[in-house]
Amino acid sequence: MWDQLEKEFSRTPSQGEIAKYMLDVGIRQEGDKLFFEKVAISHSQVAEALGKDKRVVAATVKTIRKNKRLYSIYSKLQPTCNLINMANDMGWGVICIELNNPNMPGTLGRITTKLGDMKISIRQAQCPATDCNMLFIITDNPITGDVLVALKDVMNVKTIKIFT
Repeated sequence: MWDQLEKEFSRTPSQGEIAKYMLDVGIRQEGDKLFFEKVAISHSQVAEALGKDKRVVAATVKTIRKNKRLYSIYSKLQPTCNLINMANDMGWGVICIELNNPNMPGTLGRITTKLGDMKISIRQAQCPATDCNMLFIITDNPITGDVLVALKDVMNVKTIKIFT
């Protein structure tokens, strides 16, 4: 998705970094205010998290507000629970799959069908908003080598790793 928005910030790379971060974590914009779900967050907090000046955050917010297309996207963002980092603690597995072409139809279906045929239950599948070449699949059980072998032959899979 970021590749579709990147040109909007091509002349202001610092604003682009902030806009990309907002997209990644689901920071919503309402007018000049920023929210993480229902919690208001200040421009200073975002700036501090990214090592930027709060004026750059304010300029990013202004850029988004002035651009109808951008504002229609950023005003609807919501954070999503990401289970990747806690999966090991829960006894789950995480498969990290790099795709040859993130826009190829049916890739997720082929992967999930293969996992289903192997009796592997999927808890979550996600692709980061700013890096759609990567697909993460969280499974109810740890992943074994035979799963990796089976998935590497799925069309459009470039590389596959177990995320630990």
